[in-house]
Amino acid sequence: MFGIEVVCYLFLGGVGGGLCAVLAALALAVPAASLAQSVQPAYRGFFARGWSLAALLLFAGALCLLADSGNYPALPQLFLSGRLTYLTVGAYALAIALGCCLAAMVFWRCARCVRSRAVYRAAHGLLLAAGVVVALYTGLFLADIPAVAFWHTPWLPPLFLCSSLSCGLALTPLVAWAGGAWPALARALRLLVAVDAAVIGLEMLCLALVVALPLLDAGADSFAAAQRAAALDVAAGAGAPLFWVAVVGAGLVLPLGLEVARRRHAPSLPFFAVVAVLVVAGALLMRYCIVNAGTHPVVYLMGV
Repeated sequence: MFGIEVVCYLFLGGVGGGLCAVLAALALAVPAASLAQSVQPAYRGFFARGWSLAALLLFAGALCLLADSGNYPALPQLFLSGRLTYLTVGAYALAIALGCCLAAMVFWRCARCVRSRAVYRAAHGLLLAAGVVVALYTGLFLADIPAVAFWHTPWLPPLFLCSSLSCGLALTPLVAWAGGAWPALARALRLLVAVDAAVIGLEMLCLALVVALPLLDAGADSFAAAQRAAALDVAAGAGAPLFWVAVVGAGLVLPLGLEVARRRHAPSLPFFAVVAVLVVAGALLMRYCIVNAGTHPVVYLMGV
């Protein structure tokens, strides 16, 4: 039903939104004393690179969505139609998040101090909300499509949100290393490991509900049958090895085990790099498996 461009949008937009939310939360946690008189160079380097990466991911995701639609003249109607739909909300959220990321990137590159704490908190609060909405919308984008029964579940948006936040949490330490902020953010980075472990646990729960609930539904109607067929294809079909080995095993269980095992030790750069690769690759493949489950013809809408 969808090409690889939509898979890339769901992945890039979600990771960009998750990273945006994580960076905004960290910015709100920066001590006021570190901002009132002069912003430390470590903070400037970290946040400037972080917002640059988030903006790049969001922009790339928007390009993928645009490439899949192919209807470029109709793009302005998303913003000018006046109708409130999931598609228009998603377009506005993506545009706002991208614009705010670019503004935050300029601020952290140029600012030497924060003159108004209230404005600072309001701006980063908006960035936090925009990141969450964009990450959540990638799941709503699929859940709002009536032609695919498997995607019609309330657990798909929180699944994509948890996956996006986990990617943002996994990438943040690498951004800190690249920006020279590792010593200044050492305590926060250790906390991120615990937070990411909790988010991965929630992601595993949501994924289990998305796949298992249709299999446990004994309904005889065509909608339930279509959901069961798609869930069975994910869990035991031709793509099952990819789902169980790459998505569940390498993308969820392994990084969770690594983070739990390192909870009492100071994580190192190789640890963060390995976790980031596993989490990000697992997120991409998870979206591929879910989108691929909706590629089969659906007949329940015709009453078959």
